Amino acid sequence: MEYRVKITTGKKKESVAVGRDGRLLVSVQAPREKGKANERMRELLAQYFTVSPDAITIRRGQMSSSKVIFVKQKSA
Repeated sequence: MEYRVKITTGKKKESVAVGRDGRLLVSVQAPREKGKANERMRELLAQYFTVSPDAITIRRGQMSSSKVIFVKQKSA
């Protein structure tokens, strides 16, 4: 399933929330360098969706704060 994500980096508190427009709002402590923020975002979203971080793929916006991700759900 695809989701739109807005990521904010350099925050003191990490969180995942759903915005008014339906986007996932992800706050991470990691900086926007060498993919650290994206990797931490994948870890937080994996916890949120109860999947492995490998199940989260960034489809669009690798270098942007607005992203489209794909979450491969666990099969029953």
